[in-house]
Amino acid sequence: MNPSYQYPSYTVYVVSYDKKYNVTPAVVEVGITDQEKQIAKSASINLVNVLVDGIWLSSILKTRDRVYIYADDGTKKEEVFRGYIWVRSYRSALSDWDIRIKCYDQLIYLQESEDSAYFSDGKSTKDVMQSLCDKWGINLNYSYSSITHSKLVLRGKLADLFTEDILNLVKDRTGNKYVILSEKDVMYVRPVCSNSTIYSFLHKKNSLSTSSECTMEGVVTKVVILGKADDEERKPVEATVTGETAKYGTLQKIIDRDENTSLEDAKKEAQSILSDEGTPKWQYECTAVDVPWVRKGDKVYVSAGDIFEKYLVVIGIDRTISTTKCEMMMTLEEL
Repeated sequence: MNPSYQYPSYTVYVVSYDKKYNVTPAVVEVGITDQEKQIAKSASINLVNVLVDGIWLSSILKTRDRVYIYADDGTKKEEVFRGYIWVRSYRSALSDWDIRIKCYDQLIYLQESEDSAYFSDGKSTKDVMQSLCDKWGINLNYSYSSITHSKLVLRGKLADLFTEDILNLVKDRTGNKYVILSEKDVMYVRPVCSNSTIYSFLHKKNSLSTSSECTMEGVVTKVVILGKADDEERKPVEATVTGETAKYGTLQKIIDRDENTSLEDAKKEAQSILSDEGTPKWQYECTAVDVPWVRKGDKVYVSAGDIFEKYLVVIGIDRTISTTKCEMMMTLEEL
């Protein structure tokens, strides 16, 4: 079957012992996952143990081998995943031999490693990110917003340092959301909805199913800012920023202002929290014919089921590719 928009084809290569193998004929199924809570993209690949250049595939594949996946929709062919074999398993039975590999892109090293770092007052976000990436040998392409930081004392999981301690602060100050992606061994930090092509998913065309949920979970309607504790460990209330308490009730969050954060910046952070979390959150799922070029953080257009003519942001995506199925399930939220 020739690759097409309705049924794109995927090709899988493994580089092992400095030799590149096209293992596509042995592939049974490929699953590619890019989730909201993880910065590393993963690929799960099931293969049949066959002879490749006279060698059993099970004897070739090993952890940390490089894996490359390409997609072809009949119009273009491009790389959609580049990573490492992280987990390799093998199962043999009387009638078949089954190999499964779990692969991650290079950001798995940030996800699985811890570090500590200190940055003096006055560093920009981009400079801090660049310094950490240089330390870990990661090429960085940074096009997201940047602020001037107060003193940063960082320690913990690298992925948390990048997100919770650095980029989320920028998001809270500016109100702009970001996405972290790895493409061809380059780490990209960019605003969401920065894709130039916006794909549409429509009823009776390429949308297969949809679902929606509206929840009060995580809603914040009031933010209290506390200052420095006195000798008896009491912290004064320095400011209160209130959202839609009359409509949704009081759901209060407390933030502590440290000595390196001005009250004005703390108020900006509180207002950003209310803007982002101050109303019930809608979340959608759309299962559709796979479009290999859709990535986490992209803007898409959906008009199917009870999702009527909406532009939404992809916050997570799971692909399933086999000889009988070529689908993706997108988790979406409103802009």
